[in-house]
Amino acid sequence: MGMISLSAFLALRFEQPYKSLLIPAYIMVSLCFFFFIEELHYIFFSLGIAMIQSIYALRANKNAMLILVGLVGFAICEGPALAGVLNWGYFVGVIFLILCMVLSSSIELAAQNKEYQNALLRSARLENQLLKTTIQPHFILNSLTSLQELIEHDPQKASNFVHDLSKEFELFAKISDRNLIPVMDEIALINSYIGIMSVRKSVRFELKTENLSDSDDIPPGVFLTLIENGISHGYENRTKGTFRISKFENGNSIVYRVSNDGDVSGEFNNSGIGLNYVLARLKESYGENFKFESSAVSFGWQSTINIWS
Repeated sequence: MGMISLSAFLALRFEQPYKSLLIPAYIMVSLCFFFFIEELHYIFFSLGIAMIQSIYALRANKNAMLILVGLVGFAICEGPALAGVLNWGYFVGVIFLILCMVLSSSIELAAQNKEYQNALLRSARLENQLLKTTIQPHFILNSLTSLQELIEHDPQKASNFVHDLSKEFELFAKISDRNLIPVMDEIALINSYIGIMSVRKSVRFELKTENLSDSDDIPPGVFLTLIENGISHGYENRTKGTFRISKFENGNSIVYRVSNDGDVSGEFNNSGIGLNYVLARLKESYGENFKFESSAVSFGWQSTINIWS
């Protein structure tokens, strides 16, 4: 039972392929061997299987060295017992193996805890960056200046402007500390933002969406940042502008396209703060399972986010 448990533990610990088949097969072989070979021979056979599992894990870049050392120490302690010299070598070997396994697990837990703390720190930095890049002092100052002019000339439009501004701040408070948000919350945030910028820039901005669903999730501020860059760099001396956010499914991947019909000169450079934020948010949520591209197209500018499982 001890050797079967050891092999099962290693298969689960190192997430080895076909473990649901290998564990029952090993149990059946062990039960057969139990009746036909001596105990010490069976122990060495089981240690050999465990060493193969550990070596396989090492080749897969997993933390298995300490466990392999423990197995080798176990085999060395068991050797004299096989020759009839040190009958209690089995117990020494078991204790040494358990100490190595505990130390290995402790090191892995410490590494996981450090990675978790780093992830929290990255998330806090991204949250702060979202707030800094979107609600900047000059954004608030310019918005208040526009509001003052509207109050004097168009009270109804001023009321709508205040509604959009308060809605944007309310949504920021709701989503800024989350890794993923419903895509419709992001769309609501964008609608409030383009309502504000339509008044400030005297440009009639319009947002169109295609195939988006309430069940879709996206890192907060990713689409908004792409829209912001388009408005900042693509609509000087323009009276209207159109943005489009589309979703496509391609096998096991989801593709989002954010496009606009603005001017293409200098909209998105590889060292921009906005692009760095988008890439950092995508990496935080999807690891390496995404691809981001942004470039000029015939009708303006288009950014593509490809996410796969």
